[in-house]
Amino acid sequence: MRRYLPFLIIAAIFALAVGAGLVLFYYRAQSPPKAAVYGRPGAEPAHVRGNLQAPVQLEEFGDFECLPCSETWPVLEKLEHDYGNRLVVLFRQHPLKKHRYALDAARAAEAAGLQGKFWEMHDTLYHNRETWVPADYIRPYLNGYATELGLDVDRFKADMDGEEVTKRITADQDRGESLSIDRTPVIYINGELIASTARDEKSLRAVIDKALGSRRP
Repeated sequence: MRRYLPFLIIAAIFALAVGAGLVLFYYRAQSPPKAAVYGRPGAEPAHVRGNLQAPVQLEEFGDFECLPCSETWPVLEKLEHDYGNRLVVLFRQHPLKKHRYALDAARAAEAAGLQGKFWEMHDTLYHNRETWVPADYIRPYLNGYATELGLDVDRFKADMDGEEVTKRITADQDRGESLSIDRTPVIYINGELIASTARDEKSLRAVIDKALGSRRP
């Protein structure tokens, strides 16, 4: 018996190591993705739509005046609907200087966010893009959207030009710059940069399904 004791000890240690490895693998597989660790932090808390415990995290850097962003918007909405609790979407402000109203629109969304209506303003801006982009002056349209959403309009007007809104947009832009983002939309899925040629619904589904480890939602 003593002759076999060292072998038994080695076998027991090996079994414990394998068991510990399997447990660790299981918990890692069950855990939601951690907060993004690539690039600088961005505004906190981030604007999130969906299940915070979702296994797939989609982060978009967007500009409300950007035409490709407005075309991507309904695609992301459909993915949110179809994947349900398995997908969480984050939006980061990245208004481009070449767009005359992009910063005003970003400010409007952030000001609405301070009253708990970021996503409602986000959707309204994209839905009405063809109306406010060619306008001579955007503020009346933004004030009108705030009224439609039931916001305190006086507060909304003050917040649009306020320090908190400026800080949030600046933080998101800083995050974008740390990732060398110079256009919109830019999408990351679980930290993986998605090519600009792969933002269609079919391509995004393929990346999400791969992350989920299944073929279809």
